[in-house]
Amino acid sequence: MRFRFIIFSILFLATTMAAITLILLLTGVFHFGRKEIKTLFENEFNHKYNDIYSDFGNISANGIDLSRTLNRSIEDKLVDKKIEAAELKNHPEIYNELLDSVCQTLVAALLRTKSSAVFIILDGTINPDLPYAEQSRAGLYIRNMEPNVVNLESPSLHMIRGSTEIAKRNKISIHPQWAMEFDISVASCFTRTIGTARAFNTLPVSKLYCWYSGTVLPEMTDKAMLCLIPLIASDGTVYGICGFEVSSLLFKLSYTSENPAFDSSFCLLAPFSNGMIDCSSSFVAARYPAITRNEIADAKLRFQQRPSTLTRYFSPSKEFMGIHKTLTLYPNDSPYLDEEWVVSIMVPSKDYTRTIGNLNLKIALLFFFLFITGIIVSFRFSRIYLKTMTETFNKIKSTKPSDVEKTNIPEIDDLLEFLAEQDRKNALNTPKNEAVSPEYQNTDMFRKFLQNIKTLSPAEKAVFDLYMECLTGKEIAERLFLSINTIKTHNKRIYEKLNVSSRNELMVYLRMMKEANIES
Repeated sequence: MRFRFIIFSILFLATTMAAITLILLLTGVFHFGRKEIKTLFENEFNHKYNDIYSDFGNISANGIDLSRTLNRSIEDKLVDKKIEAAELKNHPEIYNELLDSVCQTLVAALLRTKSSAVFIILDGTINPDLPYAEQSRAGLYIRNMEPNVVNLESPSLHMIRGSTEIAKRNKISIHPQWAMEFDISVASCFTRTIGTARAFNTLPVSKLYCWYSGTVLPEMTDKAMLCLIPLIASDGTVYGICGFEVSSLLFKLSYTSENPAFDSSFCLLAPFSNGMIDCSSSFVAARYPAITRNEIADAKLRFQQRPSTLTRYFSPSKEFMGIHKTLTLYPNDSPYLDEEWVVSIMVPSKDYTRTIGNLNLKIALLFFFLFITGIIVSFRFSRIYLKTMTETFNKIKSTKPSDVEKTNIPEIDDLLEFLAEQDRKNALNTPKNEAVSPEYQNTDMFRKFLQNIKTLSPAEKAVFDLYMECLTGKEIAERLFLSINTIKTHNKRIYEKLNVSSRNELMVYLRMMKEANIES
């Protein structure tokens, strides 16, 4: 019975787990790893996207304010000098004076903006007689070497472009890669911004700012993203540009991916055109930049979006999984509106696949553990559940059903009542004085029964003698001052030694002894 109970329990457990697995497969819940990872990506992406959108929007707004402030200051100086903005290029002798007058304005703007550098470039050179004067432009480029540290009292400022005299007067250190002026031949962003501002001279300065990604200064090895705003005089003359820099270091410090499921995940800001993400001009924030640089350098990624999992990004040699969204950097009527950028959180496809496999393995191990636990519980529960039934059946064999205690199991208790009732009916239907045939008394079974009486121990003989007096098991226990369990133990041994299977059979032999006047 116990073996069958265990088999049924295991079959029930296996059927239940199979049904649960089927339901999970049909509803998609079994792909818990993919959905969970997508949720993690979406939560982190929303956080990073909102930060980048807010920070770059503030830089654009501060750049527009800086342009207006510088323009007023420079125009006031030009009015004092009685010089028209359109003629500024013909008066290189006042460039340093103009730049010196706005240096502190630039520093103040840099310290209140989340950027790594501030700059101003005038459309002219201090030394027009030099051979490379056509490609040289005067200006200032001041970089905060610790852009992520808020310390207004002693900022780490270095001048990369501009007069050293201006740097000394304003207590700004000279950068090791310092140069006097800008070389616009390697900085196409300058001529582009100036040209666009002149072409769209009817637009306000708030519509003419642009973002540029690339290496601006040839001496600097790191990439930078510039917010460039034209300087436009009140007469419409475009005489220079100003703006802020977001270095690759600042981008990494500000937007490093913190996805707990992947150490190799990274945040990406990149140009988007012709349905492809151009990673060659991108900015990457990752915990392990060396790995990311090798993974994504110069890649142009296409993508394939999926409704229930992450987007797949791929090139001929690289593949990633992640999520992205277009970043709006310009107002609707900006001449640069066709330039699109995307923000993305990505992870190499091989790491994504490995993590999904590990999650599925954990789920499989959990199911296996639950199945083994169910089998162990079935064994233990079957022993506990059947213990009462087994003990009751053994008691029925060794004593009268009416003497067996109630088990509180309805089916077993009903069986005991039925057997007790059958005993009572048998007792009523068999008169005590009914004679047993002499032929039966002379059988070998009866003679063997009489011989087996001699094998009883004294304690068992005492119980047997009281049965001869037609006492019940409970009455015998009271007569001998023993517990009912002890009497049941004696009964079991008496039955074994006398080779009888029940109390009724024993009582038949006892009546035969009485009729034959045989003493025990």
